[in-house]
Amino acid sequence: MNIIAICGSPREGNTEFTLKRILTKAEEFGASSELVLLREKRIEFCDGCLSCSSTGKCKIRDDMQLIYPKLEEADLIIFGSPTYFDCVTGLMKNFLDRLHSNYKKVLKDKKFVFITVGQADMESLNKTIKYVENFADIVKMFMVGDLGLIAKNPQDIENDPDKIKKIDEFTEGLIG
Repeated sequence: MNIIAICGSPREGNTEFTLKRILTKAEEFGASSELVLLREKRIEFCDGCLSCSSTGKCKIRDDMQLIYPKLEEADLIIFGSPTYFDCVTGLMKNFLDRLHSNYKKVLKDKKFVFITVGQADMESLNKTIKYVENFADIVKMFMVGDLGLIAKNPQDIENDPDKIKKIDEFTEGLIG
């Protein structure tokens, strides 16, 4: 199984830790994996030109051109984003917007998982999960799992054995 995880966090912290933990655990089950940190990529905003509607390709030349093939090759895609104001981060939203040009050929029928970490409560995290479910419905992806974790500080999850156990069990249920 080939897994690509997309991290929409603007900093190194709980979301990135969770994604790395999932990928490490998945590799124990024989999966190959890659983590893409959006904060390290140059991804321009969609300018709404709609040229992709006729060409099937985005005219903007940036790091998305490197990510599109990885998404196409993946058996499972994991989107990970902190919850900001009951939604994904701006980095993740911009990334999702830029998938418009390729969703019919790259994302359609793909399996994906969504991971979110937030400071508020599960109600807030569930709103973020619902946002991503709506995105998946539009692009015809199959959500095969989601995980929401509450964390107040950047290393809360990696310092919490119960949360690590929850991540491991989630991954085993997904991959094992």
